[in-house]
Amino acid sequence: MLFRHILLALVLAAIAGMFVVPFIIGYVKGPQAGKAQSGAPGPGDPMRPLGRVAGIYGTFLLLYLVAVAFQASYGFAPGSSRRLTVCVDTGFPYGGSAHGFAALPGASLSAGGDVTACALHPSFGQWVLYLLTKVPALVLWGLLLLLIWRLIAEAARRGPFTPRAAGLVWLLGWTVIAGSYIASALVHLGADLLTPTLMTPATYGGTGVVVDVLFGSLKALLPVPALAGAALLTFARITKVGVVLDDEIKATV
Repeated sequence: MLFRHILLALVLAAIAGMFVVPFIIGYVKGPQAGKAQSGAPGPGDPMRPLGRVAGIYGTFLLLYLVAVAFQASYGFAPGSSRRLTVCVDTGFPYGGSAHGFAALPGASLSAGGDVTACALHPSFGQWVLYLLTKVPALVLWGLLLLLIWRLIAEAARRGPFTPRAAGLVWLLGWTVIAGSYIASALVHLGADLLTPTLMTPATYGGTGVVVDVLFGSLKALLPVPALAGAALLTFARITKVGVVLDDEIKATV
């Protein structure tokens, strides 16, 4: 048990030193423009607002992951003997056909808006499916923050109007669009496969799962991700055109 505490402390210290502290420093100072940046200096770094917001999001994302890991291992109260359970929102509102649902052995149902099914002693497979409903969104946020910080670093070294910066904006736009859909599809898949292990009758059959994963996930694109992704792709194209025009102007001088 002592080794477990020491190991957790070392992991938390490593995470804080590698990620939390740099994010806080980036939030306080903001990205610094490098000497290689072209163009006349403006009244301030144009990427600073994005860097500060990304720093805040990154910090809270890491703190959230640490809090989840700590709660899962020990609970919030010292000496807590809380049982670990996995729960899934079945997507079915309480009432009507939901009255015919029944919990399978080792599971429980609760109603709050939608029927929620929980495994009191989850198996390894149920844990995998449960993580499939939680991890994709966190991975997507991590990828977005990573791309944003790469864009900020590129803008600080060479300026925001370069082919590489345009490529990063283009990649960021597609990550928002495709990543939102893929993450939602994985969440739907995990929930649709986990629900039949906890209650009967199953909310979706084989064909229903495929339809829900392919078409139900489209809701994740509306209204913000599709619009934000399209705006980023458009800005990337504008930046590429600007880079070409700038090169042509330099060639004629």
